[in-house]
Amino acid sequence: WKLIIGSTGINNQMHGQGDMCRVVQDMASEIRLGSDSLWYPYLHHIELPRLPATWGQSALNELQGLPPAQNANRHINWFRQTCEGELDDAAMQSLVAFISRANEVGMNPIYDLLNHHNGKRNAKLSTMEEGVQLLVVGGPVEKGQELLLSYGVKTASTMYRDYSFVEDWPTCWNFKDRTSGDNFAFVLFPDGVAAINPTADYLKQIWHSNTALVEYQANARKHVESLPLGDIDRFTLAARNHLDGFPTSLQEDRSILVHRQEDLVKQELTMAGDASDAEDI
Repeated sequence: WKLIIGSTGINNQMHGQGDMCRVVQDMASEIRLGSDSLWYPYLHHIELPRLPATWGQSALNELQGLPPAQNANRHINWFRQTCEGELDDAAMQSLVAFISRANEVGMNPIYDLLNHHNGKRNAKLSTMEEGVQLLVVGGPVEKGQELLLSYGVKTASTMYRDYSFVEDWPTCWNFKDRTSGDNFAFVLFPDGVAAINPTADYLKQIWHSNTALVEYQANARKHVESLPLGDIDRFTLAARNHLDGFPTSLQEDRSILVHRQEDLVKQELTMAGDASDAEDI
């Protein structure tokens, strides 16, 4: 427990908004101490993701209104309103680290290095009197096999807002129909296989399972086959309305990204040339 930031024992674990504020503020204080901090070797090595909360408005505009554009600053607003602290560079670094790496007991060195994958999860955190331990789930782990956690079953926009990535599969997407205002969701797997209108039980099954991809895909197809045709028709119409509402098509977006990438390469080459000229001078 001495290695955990946020909890000091099995009967004194991080709980509630106040404790979370305390962890963020305590980490910020340690960050300000620099190499004088006991936690410096841990805090210094953390690579922070570029969460949407750190983007400028011009970058958020590129999302064309898609989530998480509307609530990109949710965590910053939470810190300012609940923690009532000054959001300087150290506090921002601490907040981003907490959002993207904390678990139920707080900040847990080593454990927070593990990546996420709901379909391939093979490890989880367990608390006991002596501290925390990593448990293998879903069968034996082979030598050289990556240990993977689950950060929970979350929508793609929430995953991107909180962790700055979208998982390859299973990917949970949701959207609101522009006409009716109804909410729709689907879970996407490779090869275009999707489970539309997933139930809570279906999502729990994904979270607790650790099976082959083909089995996930077979279960998704079985789920869709069980749906009434009217539900499928409503989903199809809502999805088409949603796609038609975007200012650009998928093909246009791809073209834009290619041109942006080419511009970035040109800028990097120009900067490298300027640096070389400066060295010659």
